[in-house]
Amino acid sequence: MKFGIMFLFSEFGNIPQAQVFHEFLEEVEYAEELGFDSVWLPEHHFSVYGMLGDVLTLAAAVAQRTKRIKIGTAVVLLPLNHPVRVAEQAALVDVLSQGRLLLGVGRAYQPAEFAGFGIPPDTSRAMFLEGLEILEKTFTQEKFSHEGRYWTVKDVTLFPKPVQQPRPPIYWAAVTPPSYELAGRMGYPILRSPRFTRIDLVEEHWQVYCQRIRERGGDPDQMDAPLLMQTYVAESDEEARREAEPHAMWYHQLLSKVLPGAPGVGVSAGYELYASVQQKHTQVTYDDLYEWGSAFGSPDRVIERIKLYAERCGTNHWMSEMKFGGMPHEKAMRSMELFAKHVMPAFKEQATKPS
Repeated sequence: MKFGIMFLFSEFGNIPQAQVFHEFLEEVEYAEELGFDSVWLPEHHFSVYGMLGDVLTLAAAVAQRTKRIKIGTAVVLLPLNHPVRVAEQAALVDVLSQGRLLLGVGRAYQPAEFAGFGIPPDTSRAMFLEGLEILEKTFTQEKFSHEGRYWTVKDVTLFPKPVQQPRPPIYWAAVTPPSYELAGRMGYPILRSPRFTRIDLVEEHWQVYCQRIRERGGDPDQMDAPLLMQTYVAESDEEARREAEPHAMWYHQLLSKVLPGAPGVGVSAGYELYASVQQKHTQVTYDDLYEWGSAFGSPDRVIERIKLYAERCGTNHWMSEMKFGGMPHEKAMRSMELFAKHVMPAFKEQATKPS
């Protein structure tokens, strides 16, 4: 089991926004010191839901503040970016980090983000697939041209070349069933965030993905399978609830306002599932979150949650989102410390036990 840490950059607005990023860099350095394997950064726009619009620029900063930890994007939104520029920026991050980039990509889902860039949401899947094709060609062909529906490029050559050859690992964000199907058919590792979904459905989607991987001759057990979940560790379940509940509830209430289907927000073709999720999030309680889509509690309970998702849903790379909904810096650092001290060793011991 590998352990990553995810930062959404969501904030109440009661501290300077610049402070969020300075605290983040301190937390990343501490994550490396504690032994975390990866750090993950998301792209979002126009909302305090996630204040990081330029994910690969921040990834370059992380590369200079760390030496060992992998640097993941979760995710770069391909329809909102020119794929050749994504390849150029990603290659530079890979060079600066000496080959530590994990490049996660997705198609975006928030209507306000599409509106802000003037892109119709119902084109996002087609744009994503074309962008992914261009991204692959930019990394793997010495010179290429492309004339497509959304982008045209001519005589493109990538400089600098990434350290990882032929390219950094590319991960596909999988939320809806078609994404699991397509990612599996094309052989990409997936990024999952099952706070949207109950575990039985996460398990069902995982099995579909695994079957598609096997059909093309691959072995899903040998693939990196990151899974993101809000995680908060305290000395007891009661303490975890007291400290995590206001931040978790603030996050989910804000999420319900940016999803397709929110009041005043339309639902485009391909995003119908998100509209049903939006309705559920308007009614979510902490007890709901405690039972599914989170790992809040004492070290023992968090260990149990990780084992459950590993056994039923195939994750071998747990991505903890510990700073969510305006979680204070010192509390996030304390949760990271307890996680590294008490949770991570349980899985290292399990891996070294004789069979």
